[in-house]
Parts: sequence; C-alpha cells; structure tokens
Amino acid sequence: MAIVESQMSYLEPWSTSGEPPFVRGITDEEYKPTNFNNLEYSVQIADARPQKDEFQLDTHGFAFHGDDTLPEDVLRAIRSKDNNFVADEYYPIVERLITQKTGATRVVIFDHTYRKKDPALNLKENPNGREQPATVVHVDQSSIGAIRRVHRYTGDEAEKLLQGRVQLINVWRPINGAVEDWPLAVMDYRSLKQSEIHPTNIFKQRYELQGQTVSINHSNNHKWYYLDSQGTNEVTLIKIWDNKGKVAQLCPHCAFPHPQATADSLPRESIEVRCLVFYGADSESRNSGKNALLRPELV
Repeated sequence: MAIVESQMSYLEPWSTSGEPPFVRGITDEEYKPTNFNNLEYSVQIADARPQKDEFQLDTHGFAFHGDDTLPEDVLRAIRSKDNNFVADEYYPIVERLITQKTGATRVVIFDHTYRKKDPALNLKENPNGREQPATVVHVDQSSIGAIRRVHRYTGDEAEKLLQGRVQLINVWRPINGAVEDWPLAVMDYRSLKQSEIHPTNIFKQRYELQGQTVSINHSNNHKWYYLDSQGTNEVTLIKIWDNKGKVAQLCPHCAFPHPQATADSLPRESIEVRCLVFYGADSESRNSGKNALLRPELV
C-alpha cells in the first residue's frame, strides 16, 4: 500500500480535566477569541484505493462509494452557489447514496459547503472559514452539537427519533476531475484514543453556546487513509456522530497538501453535504427533497 508523508494541524496537547477548548465569534479585550493553538505535525497517509471496498462506517468511521458523474447543470449550480437548485437536484442523489450504503429509513440534509482551493492564498488562509480545504484535524459535531442539530431540524419529533439509532454523516465528493492536490484524508477510528478527543465549544458571544465541534490531539498511532486521484464519481462517507454503542463513533478528517502535486495541479473543488440519518419504523416516509436547510452556518 503506497504511503505519502505530509502535514496536518492538530490541537495542541490538551488535558481532559481542565477547561475545554473554545472558539468565540464576537470578542473584546476581556473575552478572547480562543483558548488554544493548533500545531503542525508530519503524518503518513496510506492510499486506500487497493482496499477501498473494505472500509466500513461502523468499523473504521468512513467508507467509499461509487456513483455516476454529476450532470453539468448540477455542477454549475454548485459552483454558482444556487442553493435551491442544489437542494432540488443534488440532495436527492445524496439521500439515495446514504440509504443504499446504510439501509437508513430517513435522511434529513441540513447543510452543504462548496470548496475550491485558491492558489493565491497561502496554505492556512481561509477568509470565511469555509471555502478553502480544511487543514485542521477535526470532527464537525460533538454529541452535544449533533443532538442540537436533531432538535433543530426535526422539531417535535426529535425526542422520539433519538430513542432509535441516529447518525450524522457527511458525504464528500470532488467535482473537478481526479483530485491532484489537497485530497481529503480520513482517520481509522480504531487508532484513536478517547483521551485524544476534545469537544470544542463554539460561542456566539461571550458564553452563548452556538454549537460544539471536536478537536483532536496528535498521536503517531493514528492511521490515515485517502483515495488517490479520487474522481467525481467517487464519494467519501464520513461518520460525524452515532448514538449507537460499540461501533465507530466518529471520524477525524483533514485535507492535506499532496507531496507530489505541482504548480500546474488543478485546484481542488469539492462539495460536502451534511446529513442526519435515522433508522427504524418511526423515522420512515418523512424524507423531503430539499430537506432542512439552504444556507451555510458557522458549525
């Protein structure tokens, strides 16, 4: 199995016994924007292609799935940020992929993000926090964050739905040919220790909790994979959260600069779609084409 070496940013060494990491949207002199730093580490990432069909969401926390190339009108809508068209035409494709891969009975899509690497920006510049490849090892939602999403997007049904199995899954897909640089890497959940997982508060102002993501401490034992030259007909399913025990609970992930990329490499373009995934009779027959949302959010 071919292995490449690159760099990723992790949360600085952090104790589970003290204050959790936080990010604050609106700050002043008394209330600082964050209480942590991210540090660069060299990592080794294995090409998953020789065994891409062997990875499972409940074992590894991620899986790969083949699909048809997207129609040109969908690609144009993604790039032009025509969110209504994307919701009408692409969300049902994602819903089908999720149900086919997992056997879920209901999928609620609540967000998507289009990303394109801007060669004019340096590796760490991301002016609005969303549109450049994510260069910090992270998980989009903690348990608290995911449950807040369930309540937000299913309303009065939330408590009943949470009595059954619920997951949050991201569906990531390149849209500009085979990825030459800044591919997405995913971590094998089995290589991660609980002590390396740090829920990270997102405060809107001072201590007004807006959400909670997950930061990760570095370890040389982490096992990373990417799909070399991942094409537009290949998606990566990333488990963000699962309320079922004794399975992979989450999947840290991160983009990385490919050491074999050149100045002529195509800028990476991708779309990621965030899905609440439900199982069981209580969650059947209430899927919707547009689902829950049409606007990007902070978390």
